[in-house]
Amino acid sequence: MSFQLIDSAEKLHKAVAAVNASSWAAVDTEADSLHHYLEKLCLLQVSVASQDFVIDPLAGFDLRPIVEALAAKPLLLHGADFDIRILNRFYGFVPREIFDTMLAAQILGYPKQGLADLALQHCEVSLSKKSQKADWSKRPLEQTLLEYAAGDTHYLKTIRDIMEKELREKGRLEWHRQNCAKLIQSITQKTPDERPKESWRVKGSNILRGKTLALFKALWEWREGEAKRRDRPSFKVLHNETLLDIAKWAEKHPNADAADMDGAPRNVRGEYREALNRILRQTGSLPVPEAFSHKPGPRKKWGDDEEKLMGQLKTERLTLSNELQIHPSLLATNAELEAIILTKPTDKASLASAGLLPWQIDTFGDRILKILQ
Repeated sequence: MSFQLIDSAEKLHKAVAAVNASSWAAVDTEADSLHHYLEKLCLLQVSVASQDFVIDPLAGFDLRPIVEALAAKPLLLHGADFDIRILNRFYGFVPREIFDTMLAAQILGYPKQGLADLALQHCEVSLSKKSQKADWSKRPLEQTLLEYAAGDTHYLKTIRDIMEKELREKGRLEWHRQNCAKLIQSITQKTPDERPKESWRVKGSNILRGKTLALFKALWEWREGEAKRRDRPSFKVLHNETLLDIAKWAEKHPNADAADMDGAPRNVRGEYREALNRILRQTGSLPVPEAFSHKPGPRKKWGDDEEKLMGQLKTERLTLSNELQIHPSLLATNAELEAIILTKPTDKASLASAGLLPWQIDTFGDRILKILQ
């Protein structure tokens, strides 16, 4: 496999011309979120027929010409969620159409769904996984890393062609198309939020109140400052779960400090104890933030009857997923089942309001309505 390294605007013109002349393009990205505080797009890999490009966004030229060219083409990706998100964040990228090979593997019920698994199965090629956690921001990149990156798109066309045929034979090609369209919409459609959620309000913090909530916010702000100072990902300083554990522990031990953390989270290392002691001592004087609440709306009833319906729907979903040999969440997520119970749809048309796609309604809708009735 040969590829072209694109590290200048002049070389980029060749890649743009190749994409414009092609009826499709395979795309992948590499970022450095495992190694640095602020995530950067470090590589953009693009393949078209007989040509593979590894494009270096850190070489100091504008990537917009290639991003705009890609937006006009049907794209092939594996696990498209991250790639679309990062390109959308930095360039406002919105793809016209995608074929996600990982999603195809899920809909086809493949037991192994990784790119390396698909390449081995359909191309008889062994792709190395040892570079998955490399620091892609380092320059110059070793040849082995560049070859690894190029391999992520080189085989996608062959894999797509085979899986598209299998989807068509199983009558599931439209399932895949609808799911891919929903993925694009969920990532790129900007919806107005009447009350934007502050970054520090992480999962699990909504149950905290008063001084405990104030302490958690202070811990989070310290952690972010420390991560930024060290240029490390936040989770490599302390995980959100650890910050929550410290706040909950401090609530039960108001006179203790990090030097004597009996029963406190074990993740707290000695290097952080001085800072934690300082924050713990300040708890009483910290301003209490407003407790988070969802957008105002009618209160929803959820009692024993609703819990019973949820159990019945999950059981029926599992039965059907076993018949189809796919993961249950493809038929409907738990959140969608909850929405169905709360909105009480009476026909297939009203099931769409819970977020179900047409193929999900056609496949699972009658069973849902039978249980609800």
